[in-house]
Amino acid sequence: MKKAPYSLAEAEKLCEEYSSLVGSPFVRDGNAVIECVTMVPFDEIGRKRFLIYYFLFNNAQSVLAHEYKGLLYDIIVIARSVEDEHELLHEDLYTWLKDNSGEVNDNSDVSEVVRTSISQG
Repeated sequence: MKKAPYSLAEAEKLCEEYSSLVGSPFVRDGNAVIECVTMVPFDEIGRKRFLIYYFLFNNAQSVLAHEYKGLLYDIIVIARSVEDEHELLHEDLYTWLKDNSGEVNDNSDVSEVVRTSISQG
């Protein structure tokens, strides 16, 4: 999997591919549970703005649709503490996978996966 930025098609594919992470622990022996794997603006300011609105409205798709008009995306894993609902944790998908599952293969290319799935569809 390559590092961000991703196109819209690449980001959508990755979100779908890793949606099964929802409900899993954010870190081993931690008290936070993954509640969302979502696209976010690639730029840092856009990402911070997204996270603020996500915290307030708890709806990633709505926030992204209303707050971002760009073309480049990143994917983040968002988790919430079981003990404190106001504690949100987040990490970009690439880093989270590298740190928690060892699934990252820097030689693969997500655009190949997207092209293959589109041509088969």
